[in-house]
Amino acid sequence: MEKEDVLWENEIKANKVLVVACFAAVATFSVIWLLSSLGVFYVYGLGRSNLVFFTIVFVPLIAALISIKLKHEKKWIKYMLMASMMFACALVDVVFTYNVPLLMVVPIVLSSRYFYKMYTVRITICTFILFLVSAILGVYYGAVDVNSLELPKGTVFSMGEETWLSDVVEMGMVSYDKELMLFNTLFYAYFVKLLQALIIAAACIVMSKQGRAMVFKQKEMTEKATRVSTELDLARKIQADILQTRFPAFPDRKEFDLYASMDPAREVGGDFYDMFMVDEDHLCLVMADVSGKGIPAAMFMMASKNIISSHVKFGMSPSEALGKSNESICSNNNEDMFVTVWLGILQISTGRLTASNAGHEYPILKRANNSFELYKDKHGAPLGMFDDTEYTEYELQLEPGDKLFVYTDGVPEATRADEEMFGLERTLEALNSAANATSRELLEQVRKSVDEFVGDAEQFDDLTMLAIEYIGVKE
Repeated sequence: MEKEDVLWENEIKANKVLVVACFAAVATFSVIWLLSSLGVFYVYGLGRSNLVFFTIVFVPLIAALISIKLKHEKKWIKYMLMASMMFACALVDVVFTYNVPLLMVVPIVLSSRYFYKMYTVRITICTFILFLVSAILGVYYGAVDVNSLELPKGTVFSMGEETWLSDVVEMGMVSYDKELMLFNTLFYAYFVKLLQALIIAAACIVMSKQGRAMVFKQKEMTEKATRVSTELDLARKIQADILQTRFPAFPDRKEFDLYASMDPAREVGGDFYDMFMVDEDHLCLVMADVSGKGIPAAMFMMASKNIISSHVKFGMSPSEALGKSNESICSNNNEDMFVTVWLGILQISTGRLTASNAGHEYPILKRANNSFELYKDKHGAPLGMFDDTEYTEYELQLEPGDKLFVYTDGVPEATRADEEMFGLERTLEALNSAANATSRELLEQVRKSVDEFVGDAEQFDDLTMLAIEYIGVKE
């Protein structure tokens, strides 16, 4: 059933192509007739018989209009359109027997658009027969070939605008051997062109067969792309559910103002942040960046996130949690992926922040009455790179009004069309331009600055940021 649907969709498209061809034929013949009527040039047959012209134009025009009226959605439309085109071309061949015999390839070429081999074969056979008949009729009703006439020695034609060679023949001024004319027409004008048309027809038949296979292949690829898109959309939703996206994340806690965001470069990304209460007095913050992009990075990200949080919840310090997480990741890391991590645990009652860095970007710190500045902490190796890595930790004493900004490399490495990066200096400028804003407004300002800098260039990496302002315990 699916194959029939695909072929039917293709047939409707092919009908539309044939309708365009009919209109093109009508327009061409109309221009020829108009120019001939205006005397720009003379085409034998048109001026003498307007009925010929109107027949050539009328048949494909009516067929095209019927197809449009029915929205190209009837099984017999392709036969009607093709028959009208074949008839019009054959009639032109009757009038211009020696000039347009290769016109027979037009219906054959158009039939190949239906991508049905036997249909093209049938059209080819019908076309050859129809054009054979038109060639024979052309001997009697078409333009006369002067090479087929027996002219007495010294014969001179003096013809005015209304006197034509056929008139001279009809008046018996010269001999007209119809048998010789028929032989010359078939042998020199028809069969030679027939061989050329056969080559074109063979190519059209092959194209029909290959086109049919292409239609099925395209349908298969479209369905596969749709499935992949659906799966990616589901993966994006799952990843969004894993990350905290509802803020305030801890509405009952007034001691800090916290906000985070993650914009993946693809449908899903490898960056992640995490925030959770270890206990009533300790808040854990995580900012991480997995190597790679897409589904593999997202899967590695989810595993890494769970591993890190589980170790922290067991009561480990940041350095211990990173060390144990590294061992867990290295023990089953066949793809040699790694993740950079900044991990901090804030004691809410005192403002003491204990942190450890596994190859991640430097955090950016703002003291209450100062500007944002880079805090160059000591780095260890990313998780998953070396199984025997030891991590150090450090402490920061946050006072009310102090702010901390952590991020992934997608921020400073955001690149515009001329390959210039956003950089840390612009990051600091963006932060300091909104130094007194809330954590959410701070991140929005950084994102706005990045977007303005990058312009229309494609986002190369995930953009992930987290900002926290320590407010302190109010007595």
